[in-house]
Amino acid sequence: MTFKKFLPFLLTVFISCSQQPTRTNDVYIVPPRLTPQVDTMPNEPPPPPPIQTYYLATNFIIDTSGEVYFYEQPQYGWFCGTGFNWDTPPEFIDLKPKDIVRVPINSITDFIKLNVLSLDSNDRRVAIGSVKDTIKSIGLSKILAACNDNSNKIRWTFRKTTQEENVVLNFKKLNRRYNSEDIKWDSLKIWFPLKIDSSIKFTPPETNDN
Repeated sequence: MTFKKFLPFLLTVFISCSQQPTRTNDVYIVPPRLTPQVDTMPNEPPPPPPIQTYYLATNFIIDTSGEVYFYEQPQYGWFCGTGFNWDTPPEFIDLKPKDIVRVPINSITDFIKLNVLSLDSNDRRVAIGSVKDTIKSIGLSKILAACNDNSNKIRWTFRKTTQEENVVLNFKKLNRRYNSEDIKWDSLKIWFPLKIDSSIKFTPPETNDN
């Protein structure tokens, strides 16, 4: 599959990550992570596995009581903060308690206007993470209303919170000192990129000019 044919597929996958949560009596249910099914042309190999989106430029966390928290994640490409394929766990992003702020329920609409709608329409990408599978939250209702407003042109995804988000948020609430190296991370729930030791210098082999 050529890149020109593959690009629309990437765009479709990105938007399809915004699965609508199920709503019953104002209780939202986080949709399961399903691998998108893509139709391919006859005699063409299937496209590579899609990339699972976890973190975006703008991230909201809904805790167990329905309170809303927010943090930003620098983006260096369309799919930064993601795994290599749909089943890869989220990458470690070195999130810290100071990066997360609580957003009062009454301020959410204005907060979105200042921090999301003020961005260029191409940069309005929002990830919403819920600590629980089912959640009742006025704040979440306001966030989803803004995301579903077509005039806002927000691309978004709704998912369960990652292990790193849960751990860091808990340390923030408890106002405890946080050091990621002290945490026993679950390798099935978080992925650490390979670190390159900058102290190791490459010495080219000696050559014999004779």
